[in-house]
Amino acid sequence: MIADPRRLQYLEAMGITAWTSRYRFVNASPTEQGEWQVAAEPDKPAPGQRLQALLETPSSPVARDHPAVSAPEPEIGVPSEPAASPPARARALLEGVSPETVSSSAATPRQASPSPSASAPVGSAEEAAKRPVLADPLRFTLSLAVIGDRWWLMLPGDRPLSTAGHALLAQMLRSVGVPGDGAALSSLSWPLMDVPASDPADEAREGIQVFCAGQAQRHGLTIDGAIVVGDEIWAPLLNDVEKNAENSADDDAGSDVGWTCHSLPHPDDLLTSADAKRECWSRLQSLATAWRQGATPRA
Repeated sequence: MIADPRRLQYLEAMGITAWTSRYRFVNASPTEQGEWQVAAEPDKPAPGQRLQALLETPSSPVARDHPAVSAPEPEIGVPSEPAASPPARARALLEGVSPETVSSSAATPRQASPSPSASAPVGSAEEAAKRPVLADPLRFTLSLAVIGDRWWLMLPGDRPLSTAGHALLAQMLRSVGVPGDGAALSSLSWPLMDVPASDPADEAREGIQVFCAGQAQRHGLTIDGAIVVGDEIWAPLLNDVEKNAENSADDDAGSDVGWTCHSLPHPDDLLTSADAKRECWSRLQSLATAWRQGATPRA
């Protein structure tokens, strides 16, 4: 251990403020007083400031034409190695490099090593290329319901269904043999935290999958299909859920996502268009086929 005055000098040279107690808490024991006193603030700059000024000062070239009188003559045939300048020695001590390494590097010609100003833009460009580009997250709201304890029914939250739209959707599902009375479970408002994202679409897809997995686990459901209603911003994200689950079948993160999504147009858009209803009929047929296949017990 070093003495307290020398420790304060070390801390001051490193730019670390030494805190001393000035007040006493109620019912607290008195602070032990040492045999030293804090020296008065000198008029000259602190050692830390002098060290910083020494680091920022560029090293001056060694005067070769006027050598020092007290310097010994170098032996013939042995080239003299210039000593490292004080700033170089300070940098070596701070960076943990031995002074011999600094001296050997100073002996090499300046043309062999590139200047720091020339290498800095290259390093900054490489760091900028590796840094991911952040963008605003997707913003949406969806309502989650369950049909027959087997399928999700995902309804748009930003454009809720009208009373006539709810009735039409129930009639469409019953017409193909699918229960039309879905039980509402919960709703999701994305993003959970308003922070930039490197891949907004992928993070929103994972957020929906985690939300659905949590609802299924909470209510003890086994889901093998989903109906996405409306052409919302989050609807295309779930079109390839089954493909992602097949590609990551051996991965623990994707093994719990195995439901296929079937998209339907917004029922409010079908109320006034007979052509839209005819186009929606083919989607209902494929949806009903998947529902019956899931309901049939497998051998």
